[in-house]
Formats: sequence, C-alpha cells, structure tokens
Amino acid sequence: MRRELGPWSAYALVAGSMIGTGSYFFVSPVAVRVGSTASILGVWVVGTAIAAAGAACVAELAAAYPRTGGVYVFLNRAYGPLTAYLYSWSKFLIMRVGSLGVATLAFAHFTFHALGLDPESHDLTRTATALTALWGVTAINIAGVRGAARTQVALTAVKVLALLALIGLALAYAAGALGADMRVLTTTPPATRLDLSAYALALIPVMWTLGGWDESPFVAEEVRDPERNLPRSVLGGSISVGLLFVLVNAAYLLVLTPAELAASGTQTATLFLERTLGEQAGSVLAVGLMISTLGTANGLTMTGARIAVATGRDNRMLSSLTVLQPRTETPKRALVAQAALATVAIAALANPFELLLFTGVAYWGFAALTALAVIVLRRTDPHAARPFTVPGYPVLPLLFAATSVAMAVAVGLERPRMATINIALIVAGTLSFAIQSREGRGRSR
Repeated sequence: MRRELGPWSAYALVAGSMIGTGSYFFVSPVAVRVGSTASILGVWVVGTAIAAAGAACVAELAAAYPRTGGVYVFLNRAYGPLTAYLYSWSKFLIMRVGSLGVATLAFAHFTFHALGLDPESHDLTRTATALTALWGVTAINIAGVRGAARTQVALTAVKVLALLALIGLALAYAAGALGADMRVLTTTPPATRLDLSAYALALIPVMWTLGGWDESPFVAEEVRDPERNLPRSVLGGSISVGLLFVLVNAAYLLVLTPAELAASGTQTATLFLERTLGEQAGSVLAVGLMISTLGTANGLTMTGARIAVATGRDNRMLSSLTVLQPRTETPKRALVAQAALATVAIAALANPFELLLFTGVAYWGFAALTALAVIVLRRTDPHAARPFTVPGYPVLPLLFAATSVAMAVAVGLERPRMATINIALIVAGTLSFAIQSREGRGRSR
C-alpha cells in the first residue's frame, strides 16, 4: 500500500469519523436521562475526558505498531490470534456495519429536510437514499485512496463549519438577533434523578458520538511518518472534536430548553434550525448536515475495509478480502463485502438509535481489551520503540478499561436482545476460528 496520507488526512479520518450523526441525532437521549442543563453538559465533558483517555491508549499502541489494521494488530500482539480474529469478526459484522447504517440513515434524514420533506413519512425512500449514499462512498473508496482521502478532508472541513455555524446561530439567537415563530414542542419534564445509572445510560449515546479516535491506525501503512502522525491524529482529533461537541450542546441549550431537547428525538437539529432561521432557511443548513454525515460514512468506509485486509492476511477463510485492485491498490472485495453487510443491517433495522445500540456490547468490550493491551505489551514487549507513551500509566488505561466494561454492561441492560445477538455472533466467530485452526493443523501433518 502506498503512503499517500499526510497529517491532515490522518486527522480528517479521526475527526471526520467522530463528527457526524451523533451531534444531531443522539443529543435528545442524554436530556431524557439527566434533565438539567448542567448535567447535560457535564455528561458531554465527562465523555470527552473518557474519549481522550481511550485515545491516549490507542496513540501509544499506534506509534509502537504502525501496521494496517490498527486495533486488530494491537490485540493480536497482546492476546494472540483468537482475540484479534474475534475483534475483526465483530468489527466487520457488528460495529462497522451498525455505524455505517447510522451515518447513511442520518444522511437520508437531512436530505429529506433539505428538500422540505418529512423523513418519517417516507420510510422506503429514506432507506433507499441511505443505501445510495452507502454504495456511493464505497465506489469513491474503490476508485483510490488518494481521492477518498481528499474527499474526507473536504467533507471534514464542511462538517466542522456546519457545527461552528450552529454555535454562531445560537449566540445570535441568545443576543436577540435571530428568532422565528416556529412550532413549540409539547414537553414533559425530563428525568432529574441524578444517580449513577442515569449517567451511565446518558453516556451510551455520548460515547458512541465520541467514538472514532481509533480510525487512523487502521490505515497506518498508508500514512506518512506514522510514528509521529498517528498519535497526533488520534489525540488531536479526539480532544478537539470532544470540545467542539460540548460547545454544540451548549448552543442547543441556548435555543431549546432541556425539556424540549428531551422531547425532540431525532429532530433536535431540525427544531434548532427552525427556531433560529425559520423553516425555509433551515433547509439550507440541512445541506451542510447532509455533507457532514456523508463524511462520516466515507471515513468509516475507508477504514473498515482495512480491518478486513489485516484479518485476511492472518486468516485463510478471509484471505480473498486482501486482494487489491492492481491500478489503485484499494481493497475492492473488502469494500464491497462491507457495503453488502451494511445494506442488510439498514434494511433490517432502519432506525439509527437501534443500530447504535446494536454495536454497543462488542464495541465497549473490545475497547476495554485495547486499553489493557497497553499494560500487557509493556510487559511482554518492553523493548519496542514507543515514540508516545500514555500519561498516568497504568492508572489511565485501567480507568478507561473499567469505564468501557461499565458501558458494555449498561448497553446490555438497556437492550438485552441486542446484547444476545452480539454474544451469539462472537460465539459464531469463535467456532469459525476453531474450524479454521483444526483444518490448518490437519494440512500441516
């Protein structure tokens, strides 16, 4: 693979994957859980700190082991091939598929608003629009990594500008310079019971929104000067985007009450735009939100296929996914397989929040293992070059691992059926690995 990704491309992969659906779709569930302005913003601040801790763990591992596959490579070195195989199996079948579904459904949602249509009354057309976006970004990535990277940088710039525009609109509204006679939601007071379970459940959508700090290491072999640029992209992306999300939520709360925020569901950004600009003008900014969510889908598509490539190098059953296009050196088969699986998920669930919860148990379980890999590899591979090291070692990795386990449990309690499906797929992956290992031993005799 060619090293064609510079520092900004690597940063755009992280920031572009983080900025997207969550800052528009998953604000309301936080308000439902915790209720007050201070608590809502507090959850986002805590989430940013957790994301930065996770990013620091990934940054150390990425700088020490800059190979395509990212977390797959780290887990393989720390725990062996079974854990790494189960990670890539889960990432491909659960985490990446669900995330792509959320991103493309959000794109369809804002496309409808840009056209002045109600997405809730056009379910089939909305799903078709999401699938069109999914296969469109897949085609861009098949065409070449340089074009995909340039697309990602451009889309990330638009995404950041869209969020800054929301903040600017909120400040203008608070100063009395903007305001429209728009619909007012019928609300009931959100929950104000401030216990640990409420905060844990509020953190589920927050941490999904802040996820993506581990994206650039997946394409490590295509990044120039990876020992330097990977840690910068991982840490810089997670911290800058996390702080931006805190400001965006403060902007929402300048325009909407906590009760309105809780009642808005997936319509938070729409209601915000109507309140500040009016219904017609709000459609214009919806175009920026379309581009924002499309950028998320593009970044997830680019990195997701590299997971399959890394897995296929070490596992015969998936070796066909490692085949690269001769001219562009892109993993076409992996990209197509990824899009096909995401198509099934979108058609089956077609609900962004359900797709989010579908990814939760597997995502946070492997996040805990990744943080602990920092400790394991410091002991088993002490002489490896580590251009970046986790501050506060070993406390920070242990705290992040404990938080990740708590998140996995919270998601499992919230949606036990989704957790059961996650566990069943991981068990199926274990059986797949066992069958492959047995066949390999049989041929070696």
